[in-house]
Amino acid sequence: MKLEKYQRYGTASGRRKRSCGGWVLAEAVVSSAIGLTFLVALTGIFMSSTLSFAEIGNYTSMDRTSRNALDRMTTSIRNAKVLTQFGPAEVVFKYDTAGTTNLTYRYDAAAKVLTEEWKVAGNTTVTTLLTDCAKLTFSLFNREMAATSDVSPGQGKIISVDWQCVRKTLGRTETEDMQQAQIVIRNQP
Repeated sequence: MKLEKYQRYGTASGRRKRSCGGWVLAEAVVSSAIGLTFLVALTGIFMSSTLSFAEIGNYTSMDRTSRNALDRMTTSIRNAKVLTQFGPAEVVFKYDTAGTTNLTYRYDAAAKVLTEEWKVAGNTTVTTLLTDCAKLTFSLFNREMAATSDVSPGQGKIISVDWQCVRKTLGRTETEDMQQAQIVIRNQP
């Protein structure tokens, strides 16, 4: 009887049954490690893709806003009659010959905004053109492209404006957009 017991387990099929049970745990550990590695890699790809899409969205939004601001400024400055005040953060134009309409572009460094202010017959309308503007500078040039601050007739003819807008993406990464333009005041004597 004892001999039958040994013969039964001593066969190839008996050994196979015994050895299969031991490999299940090792195979489960290896496959779990491979699966976990795949999930960690997938999570990393997802996180970096999410951050990249957020940054691209910021760039697109800032570029659209900057181009809109620059288009509005270019059109309005070119049609202005006379530059009456100039500073690195503010320019003021008389917009009609009667002097009842004035246009002001003002940069507030503390609030990081650029505003366009129309004053028509005593009523002022303020429009915010740029937000998150970290730096903005107006420069004035004469006809020979020499820098000046003189707003008297025949002096300041070209306004140069450059700015840099900065936004945080998901609270940590900064994206920035820079614009620069030189705008000729067509009606300036």
